[in-house]
Amino acid sequence: MRFLLSLTFMALLSVPALFAGDLTITSQVTGKGAFAKDSTQVQYFSAAKMRVNHAGTKVDSFVDYGQEVIYNIDHGKKVITKLTFKDMQEAMQAMEDQMAGMPEMVTKMMFGDVSDVKVEQLGADTVIGRPCKKVRITLGKMVEEMSIDPSLQVPVKDYAKAMSMLNRMPGQAGTLFKRIYEETARLKGVPLRTHISGLMGMDVTTEATAVSTSPIPESTWALPSDYTMKDGGKEMRGAMKGKH
Repeated sequence: MRFLLSLTFMALLSVPALFAGDLTITSQVTGKGAFAKDSTQVQYFSAAKMRVNHAGTKVDSFVDYGQEVIYNIDHGKKVITKLTFKDMQEAMQAMEDQMAGMPEMVTKMMFGDVSDVKVEQLGADTVIGRPCKKVRITLGKMVEEMSIDPSLQVPVKDYAKAMSMLNRMPGQAGTLFKRIYEETARLKGVPLRTHISGLMGMDVTTEATAVSTSPIPESTWALPSDYTMKDGGKEMRGAMKGKH
């Protein structure tokens, strides 16, 4: 579950666009919460791949849209967990089935009323000398403030397909992520500063320190050859069976 949620939050920090060149954003991450650890983060975007290297957690996330596979690279344990899009869909369906009987009151306590959406334009902002538009989105308990550079684009062509998969998170969580995607998809550009608070104890700021549109070296996408490869789909199916 932690793996799925971390991938989801990673994806939600970007806004889709087509026919742009490669994009690399180096950021400083600060704050608290299940997915926060103060450190440097580097996001790499190409037309078919996305990778996030997080120095603090020593765990990288790599999505290959062409191959429809996700890798979780744990440098501390020297383990790579591989999960196909199909595996992820099946895991989410199983989670959805298990949560079907959970009272709505419980999920609303966790996420708030996700049908309540508020989008506020907060005016101009500047991040690393780049003119940005500042926006606040309030969805249930979650508040996300973004300073968006309208001159940048994320080049991932199959982003919508990936987001439709992530939006299948069960219950209120799935509704929340779907609404976040719908709102951010309307915004033009790429967030260079993001502050998320109010959700599951999160209070995290990600602020860009450098932006590059130069071609990304092919070596960036290489997986460590001396790490153990684990089948994440098989492990998830086993875990789900054990809960029945």
